[in-house]
Amino acid sequence: MLTIPYFAEDKQGSSSLSLTEMVNTENPSVHDYNFSTRELELLEIMKKLSDKYLFKIFSREKNIKLFYENIDPKKFKNHIRPHIEKYMYACFNKLAKSPDIPIYYKGEKYSNLYKSDIISVYEEEVEPVFYFNLTQEGIDYSLKLKLSGEDLTITHKKPLVLTDSPCTLLIREKLYRIPSTDSKKFLPFFDKQYINVQARSVATYMDTFVSKAVKNNHVVASGFEIKEAQTKPTAIISLERDISQQPVLVLKYKYAHKEYLAHSQSGTLVQLQNQNNTYTFTKYKRSIEWENNIIEILRSIGLEAKMGANFLPVRTKNTQHSIYTLIDWLNKNITFLQEHNIKVIQKTLENKYFVGQYSCELKNEQGEDWFDLKMIVKVGEFQVPFIKMRKHIIIGKNEYVLPNGDIFIIPQEWFTQYGDILLYAEEKDDKIILNKMHYSLLETPSNRSHEKIKNISIENAAKVPSTLNAQLRPYQLQGFNWMHYLHENNFGGILADDMGLGKTLQTITLLLKIYETQGLRQSKPQAAAQMNLFEPSTIEGFNTSGLATSLIAMPTSLIHNWLNEFQKFAPSLKVYIYSGTKRLKSKEIGKIIRHYHVVLTSYGVLRNDIAYLMHYKFHYFILDESQYIKNPNSKIYEAISKIDCHKKMAITGTPIENSLTDLWAQMNFVNKGLLGNLNFFKRHFITPISKDNNEDQEEKLQNLIEPFVLRRTKEKVAKELPPINEQILYCDMTAEQRKIYESEKSGIRNELLQTLENGGMQKTTFLALQGLTRLRLLANHPKLVNPDFKGESGKFNIIVDNLDSITNKKHKILIFSSFVKDLELIEDILKQRKIKYSKLTGKTSNRQQVVDDFEAKEDYKVFLISLKAGGVGLNLISADYVFLLNPWWNPAAEAQAINRAHRIGQTKNVFVYRFISMDTIEEKIMKLQEHKSKLADTFINSNNPFKNMNENEIKELFS
Repeated sequence: MLTIPYFAEDKQGSSSLSLTEMVNTENPSVHDYNFSTRELELLEIMKKLSDKYLFKIFSREKNIKLFYENIDPKKFKNHIRPHIEKYMYACFNKLAKSPDIPIYYKGEKYSNLYKSDIISVYEEEVEPVFYFNLTQEGIDYSLKLKLSGEDLTITHKKPLVLTDSPCTLLIREKLYRIPSTDSKKFLPFFDKQYINVQARSVATYMDTFVSKAVKNNHVVASGFEIKEAQTKPTAIISLERDISQQPVLVLKYKYAHKEYLAHSQSGTLVQLQNQNNTYTFTKYKRSIEWENNIIEILRSIGLEAKMGANFLPVRTKNTQHSIYTLIDWLNKNITFLQEHNIKVIQKTLENKYFVGQYSCELKNEQGEDWFDLKMIVKVGEFQVPFIKMRKHIIIGKNEYVLPNGDIFIIPQEWFTQYGDILLYAEEKDDKIILNKMHYSLLETPSNRSHEKIKNISIENAAKVPSTLNAQLRPYQLQGFNWMHYLHENNFGGILADDMGLGKTLQTITLLLKIYETQGLRQSKPQAAAQMNLFEPSTIEGFNTSGLATSLIAMPTSLIHNWLNEFQKFAPSLKVYIYSGTKRLKSKEIGKIIRHYHVVLTSYGVLRNDIAYLMHYKFHYFILDESQYIKNPNSKIYEAISKIDCHKKMAITGTPIENSLTDLWAQMNFVNKGLLGNLNFFKRHFITPISKDNNEDQEEKLQNLIEPFVLRRTKEKVAKELPPINEQILYCDMTAEQRKIYESEKSGIRNELLQTLENGGMQKTTFLALQGLTRLRLLANHPKLVNPDFKGESGKFNIIVDNLDSITNKKHKILIFSSFVKDLELIEDILKQRKIKYSKLTGKTSNRQQVVDDFEAKEDYKVFLISLKAGGVGLNLISADYVFLLNPWWNPAAEAQAINRAHRIGQTKNVFVYRFISMDTIEEKIMKLQEHKSKLADTFINSNNPFKNMNENEIKELFS
């Protein structure tokens, strides 16, 4: 059946209408007919019933004829007929409100449209009335239409089904719309008044068909009761899995004894009771207002509706939904849900999870070296020793099985809050203990006592030793107080102040304080000669404090500097020099050094003589320029690890030279175990920070080391220092120099590319470093590669010009280079010009004399210094110019060089000139310096040099 619009002509005196033409919906005004708005709306609906429209939507055939010939019955039933009936019913709805538009029924056997076949649409949608009569023999069931006046029977009236679902019946020229049911329920009653259900099927029939009729339709009952009642509903959140097996929270409403999904359509709920074949139906009306209020409550605590009755916590940027996040949400909101009478259940999951209240209280009792962590976990009715959850938290396992078999999901915040603590804690006698050096892990960001350590007020500070021959600056006093605090609490530390701020003085002050406190005797100055094994054990003025001697290791070049500083600032401390070829090598060395307060030695001597030094237990073991032990696999690291001592301290201006491993090596020396073993440190910090830029791990590492590292920069604490004026002087190579440089670069690049193609990264790195050095030398002066070169160097000419200009104005210059041969070329120029100079390289034996000549004698204008030999331990404040002849990966090395002149005591402005050959490897090194300097800034506020070159960097470097 279809509704079809026609233009028709009513010929007077004729019983039929003349159908002139079907209305063309695409051009409805072809007959100059003025359509009403409602007629146009009807035409738009019926357009979707046209052959053309159905063909367009449902067919892949070439034309309409083939479409109708080849319609698949299943497709017609499931898709095409529902479409037709949907728009037919919409048509009837419009016609019910348009009595002025005539409707006619055309029988399929008639070619004309007869006026007597006019029909009308009943103005209201009607509902079926179900009549049930229950007797001992069974149930009689009939169906009528409920009209405004009386119920209409359809039996023997030859109803015609126009649409099946929703149902439309044509009964004696009247069209009835029945939206709440389909035509199948009416068909049996076209020919008979009722259907009989036998007694044996009554129970099932009542529970199914009758129950559904009572729920959805008007029912007239005889032999059983239908009543309406009020009930207080309950909201339920059920933890289940959806159709894709993902965990969800399903919202249900329980009325009386039945549960209904949220957002389900039924507005009426029916409950059937059968007592001795006496049936009672109770109808409950759902409270839509209450149900909507429950949804708003859930939204207010972070749930959002998904498909149907499914809900999930609102997802943040970094969260993914899992069973753990759902349980976590339930646990956090369980009290709120209970307060609002919302019940939580679990029925369909494979495991039963704990949902309820839990708590974890951390208390710690402080022992001498350890914190005894008392952690009490309460999960519902259970009290669980936290030690049983330790491994779960360390390995990231969320599920903990309670004694009753329920699974407790360990909250994610416990992993964050206690993960680091448990990572470093140990189990001992069924207790969890934490070394005191990890105390920062027990503190919250808002209450960190270690942040106060570095800001100890002068009023609460340790008293400066009365015998110290120096006035400490405020920041030096703070540094002394910090070291003294660590000393009192048996911690080690790294004093990492900027170069030139007096790290040596602060350390001497600490040692003087320690020995003075223990009864350091005042005495007359002693002879400078050192003791031997046969001298008496007690000498007036030597170590009678009762404390063991302290050992300080350093580069060889700094030993005399330390000795001078002790003699200058703390002459009451007696110092023994354990160095030189004539030193005593014996396991009995302790019989000598025990008479002294301090022993000074070099890293090389310590490494070679560890077999002797390891037999004496020192009080303090202090490393100066502690970056020397940055390689934990080196012989020197192995040696310093064997020294027996009570306490440790490290001093350095550059705690990180290459990588975070440098930091680990030094921190593991002063506080063994603070950062775990090296493999642990690499896994938890080096890889996440260096490769993944993990900010969380950066923060954790900062918090761990912060109490034990003190670094101040000159810009912040030595504001009285004159400014540094830095300038880069870019130098053009000479034509000859450029030709040699480009030829060499081309050869090195070709060799490197060939090696890279063959897959030898290790060999490539070696060749790159070799080639790099060669190009750096050529960028300075080709003579450094080929002594027979007769031409000039562009950079060298500019250096000499500036050298002449500055020395003529009575300034003093420090000239640093990575290459001794470079300095030798400058030395030749100085000799030619009869300019007096000092020179310090690794071969210099009279180091102190060389320094004294430059500092004390006005006619010494230039100090030539190799970067490696002279980067540390020099106080050269008579100079106010610094020349850096060639850049290197580590900006910190250059900073150290500059700080030979720019340090406490300097009164003149310091001018720094960096000489860079243009279009050479030197420019690229400068860029890499900037690119590679972030890491140590993050932790120590220092600089990180170039470390590992990858393949692209190698190619770029030599491009």
